[in-house]
Parts: sequence; C-alpha cells; structure tokens
Amino acid sequence: MPGSDDLVAGAPAWVDLTTTDLDGAIDFYTSVFGWTADRSEVERYGGYTTFLLDGKRVGGAGSRTDDDPAPPHWTVYLLTWNAAATSERIAEAGGTVLFEPIDIPDMGVMGLAIDATGAVVGYWQPGGLPGFDVYDETGSATRFELAASDFDAAERFYAHAFHWDVEHGDGGPRYAVYRHAGRTFARILDAAELLGAELPPTWNVGFQVDDVEATVARAVAAGGTLVVPPWDVPDGRRAGLTDPSGAYFVVASPTSGTSDAASAPAATSAASAPESDG
Repeated sequence: MPGSDDLVAGAPAWVDLTTTDLDGAIDFYTSVFGWTADRSEVERYGGYTTFLLDGKRVGGAGSRTDDDPAPPHWTVYLLTWNAAATSERIAEAGGTVLFEPIDIPDMGVMGLAIDATGAVVGYWQPGGLPGFDVYDETGSATRFELAASDFDAAERFYAHAFHWDVEHGDGGPRYAVYRHAGRTFARILDAAELLGAELPPTWNVGFQVDDVEATVARAVAAGGTLVVPPWDVPDGRRAGLTDPSGAYFVVASPTSGTSDAASAPAATSAASAPESDG
C-alpha cells in the first residue's frame, strides 16, 4: 500500500467519477468491486462520495454539475507539491486551466485542466488527504493511461507541466512510460489512428481484479456494458466496460509491475463508449 515513497510528483494520486446518477454509481461500483461508500454530508461538496476498500480510500465520485457538458467519466489527478505553480506550467505548456486551484479544507488543493492534446487531467496538492490509501492491489486503481491523439504534444506537455521524464517502449503502437525509482506510474499511448479526427483523447483508469471474466459478469449483471471484450497482454488480462451512466473504465488482472505493454484496445473506448445524459 502507499507510503511516503509513493508520494511522487507527477504520479497519479487520486481518481474520481463524475456521474449523472450518483446513487446508481454507488450501487454499481460497490457491487462490482466490493467497495463501501462514505458520502459527505457537507452541502458545499454536493454529496461527494469516497469509495473505500476495507476502510481504505481508493477513489471518489460526485454528481455532474449543470454547466458541465462532458459525459460521465473517470478523472485522473496527478500529484503536485504546488498547485498554483502547476497551473502556471500547464498554461505555459499549451494547456487550459479550467479553474483556479480550489482549497478543500483539511484535505488538500484540487485543480482541473485540459492538456495540450484536449484530454482532461486533474492535479492534487496533498494536505490532510495525501491521495490513495491503497492502489495496485485487488479492488483498487492500478493502471493510468492517456490515449493521446498527438503523442509528441502529450509528451512535451507532461514533461513541462508535471516534470515527467519518460522512457519509450518498443514495438506496437508508440508509448511512453513515466517511472520513478523503477516503478511504473502512468503511460502515454499514441492513439492517433485509433481515435481518428473526431474522437477526443482521454485518460483511462484500470482497476485491479483477480478474475477479469468474473468481474465482467458482475458488472453486466449490475447494469454495466462490456465495451472491449477481455484481451491478453504479456503481463495479464484486460477488459473495457462502461458503468450504467456511460463512464468508461478498465479491469485488469494483477501484474508483475515490470511489463510496459501498451494496452491499445483500451484506446478504442472513446469510439465504443456511449455518451449518456443519464
């Protein structure tokens, strides 16, 4: 589970779901992953819910606001030690800051932006909440991959805005890996051909499960949709799904942590996942 060495600048620190049906999302994800839900009673947070695995924080969910045109989706938040400085670097790198970083009392500082390729990305300055209590374990987030429409622009953006120093993979679609101390934290996949001209780039979140097929069956029974049937990669097995509101996510079998095989089928999610207004 995360410790002090896991608080790495630029690494994913949190994920949350923006949904048109918060009650339905809570029912769905608790059924699929065995999570429990801690729903905030503070009015200003609009019922924001923290998902827990055996009492440990694994992610969150909140209702889509009326002025948000985006379909339901999962957002990845990258860790920063200075959200204000990150906002400046995002603008310098060709991104768009959607709002000035928000101080969440006793928790931290949150920001949201559009990167230089058009993908939404969040950033988190730790306070009382460092980020995940657990990840890379069964039932928690384990893979974070940007399906980029412009690979070179994405690489330049994250290098400047979040200080990524990436390594490039060999064979298949181009991909870059953000590592620290030998550990892989996130990937950029060259998805230009898969996304085409009309589909936006997007961050995909993968959750670790012991049995991909069994998880798919639970998700479909709970109202989800299988978008990308299970496929094999050198270090395990994957499948792509949408929840009942249309938010896309990946389920992944445990990995050794050493393989950097790009998960190209996941990049097709933008083409396959239905847009939903609830």
